[in-house]
Amino acid sequence: MIVIIVISLFALIGAVFTIYLWQRTPTENSPSGIEFPNFEGGLFDRIDEKLLLESKKEEIASGRRKLIERAKAGDLAALNEASSIRNAESYVETLNALIEWASAGQENLAALVSHLSKSNELRANKQLGKLVIRMWKTAPDRLSTTQMIHIAALSDDPETYGLAVESTLELWRSGELPWFTAGELSDLLVSQYWVIAPEARRGGPAGATRRSSASSR
Repeated sequence: MIVIIVISLFALIGAVFTIYLWQRTPTENSPSGIEFPNFEGGLFDRIDEKLLLESKKEEIASGRRKLIERAKAGDLAALNEASSIRNAESYVETLNALIEWASAGQENLAALVSHLSKSNELRANKQLGKLVIRMWKTAPDRLSTTQMIHIAALSDDPETYGLAVESTLELWRSGELPWFTAGELSDLLVSQYWVIAPEARRGGPAGATRRSSASSR
């Protein structure tokens, strides 16, 4: 009797394992049980994106080089294009190239100064401001004085503007600027003070400059 019970028990256990293994066996239509990673946007998509980014950077760099080359040749319109890009580094590079061109002769400098003076958007820099002041001292007149002060203000550098104001007052007091009355000169210096960028006015000695200009009254 016991033998029959043992045999029945083993048969039951074998049947249970058979059913279990049958349920675990994958069919032809069922998944193998191996999970593969899901790559959204394949390897080649990432490579294409990187190449596109590098191509864009090269395109921008090439455009900047062309602007600089044009500026070195005296193309004043290159500065307007650099300004429209809204990239400060590109603008400075183009402006410096034009300053290099302008340094070669008085006519070149006069053309650059006139171009900046007629614009409501273009700015100068410290280098150009000091160059204009230095050239202005050789032959000052009413027009060149006005332009020199304006370029100094466009440099957005209070130190450069202060130098322009002091140089102007020094010549005026010595009688070398007879074209200006005290009131006219003071109005000119104060009005151009407001051309300096607000952040530059707050950070430099422009307040003292304004007081100096008022003392000419």
